Amino acid sequence: MKMSLRAAIAGAVLVASGLPILAHHSAAAEFDVNKTFELSGVITKVEWTNPHAHIYMDVTDASGKVANWNLELASPNMLTRNGWSRNSLKQGDKVSVTGLSAKDNSTAGYANSITFPDGRKLAPR
Repeated sequence: MKMSLRAAIAGAVLVASGLPILAHHSAAAEFDVNKTFELSGVITKVEWTNPHAHIYMDVTDASGKVANWNLELASPNMLTRNGWSRNSLKQGDKVSVTGLSAKDNSTAGYANSITFPDGRKLAPR
């Protein structure tokens, strides 16, 4: 009986130790590291949530068509360590963003750099 309890505990420890590794993914899983973008637009929404913060922004193309982009950022914890606060970006802010495009060619991406009209920059990582 003691041996099977030890085996059960050892098995539970092994399974639990692998969970954090399985839960996280690389940006390359969703975004094309060879396909970058540069966007300018107005922030429509900011989500300061785990595991990744997101900003949504309206981007107008040359023909006048508006698309709402979903841009992933780092985790709120990492953003805070890099000097951000939940008020660093607000709805209505005009910004330019560079980053990686989604592999599925949707209006989603990973933001590498955010620049305000006055030249201030925020880097998610």
